Amino acid sequence: MKKFESSYSRGRMWSLALLLSTVAVVTIGCGGGGGGRDPILGAPVAAVLLVAPPGAIAPGAICPVAGSSVTVTDPTDGNQSVSTSTSGVANGGKLVMATFSEAMNAATISATTFKLAPTGGLALVPASVSYNAATKVATLTTSSALLPNTAYTAVIQAPIANGTGTPLGCSYAWTFKTATVAAAAPVPVNLGLASSFGIAATAGVTNTTTAPITHINGDVVLDPISGAICNAVQVDAAGGFGLCGSNSSTPTLTGKVISPLYNQGVTSTAIKADLRAAFLSITPPAGPPAVGSLGGATSIAAGTTLGAPTGNALVQGDNLFVPGVYQSLTSILITGDLTLDAQGDPNAAFIFQSSSTIGTAPSARILLINGAKASNVFWQAGTSATLGTDSVWQGNILASESITMNTHATSCGRLLAGAFAAGAFVFDSNVVSVPGNPNAPADCQ
Repeated sequence: MKKFESSYSRGRMWSLALLLSTVAVVTIGCGGGGGGRDPILGAPVAAVLLVAPPGAIAPGAICPVAGSSVTVTDPTDGNQSVSTSTSGVANGGKLVMATFSEAMNAATISATTFKLAPTGGLALVPASVSYNAATKVATLTTSSALLPNTAYTAVIQAPIANGTGTPLGCSYAWTFKTATVAAAAPVPVNLGLASSFGIAATAGVTNTTTAPITHINGDVVLDPISGAICNAVQVDAAGGFGLCGSNSSTPTLTGKVISPLYNQGVTSTAIKADLRAAFLSITPPAGPPAVGSLGGATSIAAGTTLGAPTGNALVQGDNLFVPGVYQSLTSILITGDLTLDAQGDPNAAFIFQSSSTIGTAPSARILLINGAKASNVFWQAGTSATLGTDSVWQGNILASESITMNTHATSCGRLLAGAFAAGAFVFDSNVVSVPGNPNAPADCQ
């Protein structure tokens, strides 16, 4: 996560003294390499304490001494929602990785120069260390899963040196915290009668006339219909979806429109009731801005954004999320690519709760991998949601109030406004598809 305000200032010098109340001796193991990495380096060592060298700095900070540097780490410094293990690692172990600015001398990277321990004075975590010369990445692999809801400190220090023998300019130390153990895997939210609807609005719909016209692959529910206000979408007694003053910009629709004037066996009031019930199945009956009725939610720290530039390494809790419930007591803003990884489970559900707004920056994207489906992704906005220009959205939004789609934003997922209060909807040359709708893009499931 990119912190707006962080207690881990990049330029801040570290002065860590992790004191033990009792002496605990652990062995840092070594063994054969794998996965394309060089053999694990360094003999087993006995350790009782992790102490960051004086003057250690955070990765990526500017070192005042010339030499090689650590440019980026995974987990990142200050990350508050780190998984306790890494998929595919033996015995549920966790990978902690550091990337160097240049090729390093592999013989200097070992369990004595790359260490990990719980913050606050506990023994080193049993682990092995390897170095991949091609990627310039050192990897610490723990022998078992990390403890949940626990802060850890990692240290990289001398005598690490580059291929010509020049040592690191500075030592490095960074801290991260593991996520709370998740409750049972969440199940998709039951939308009831609202499940076939691409959009819902309870305070009128506005369609900006920018070409191309908006296209909706799914049904539409409007309740109530706004008055005779130009540019507010109107529904006639036959279910026609018209635009006041300019039918040339009428949104195209592959479903039906339900309103107080027109229904096909189901009333707009009944649909609204199911939408509210779905919203309240995530949020306590007190309604917004309270969130968190689903147990075991992982917190998204206040003052953070999600996502990263295209091509960046995937970092759990920053631009990568696995199935679960995630909760922000403020807003959720996605500023780049955000990847949701179902880890091979096609039924995996992702639920994101915001007590305030949900939004995207221009051109932000949500990407689905390893079986993740938009139909199983739910975003709950305690107030309103706004999708930025040219953004690519995946998942169903349940907004207490309004939803706005800026120019050319698209959504594979239902956009349901007015779940708890009056909710308007604004279009501007968009495409909205109900996942699995026959007219939706083939990959919108």
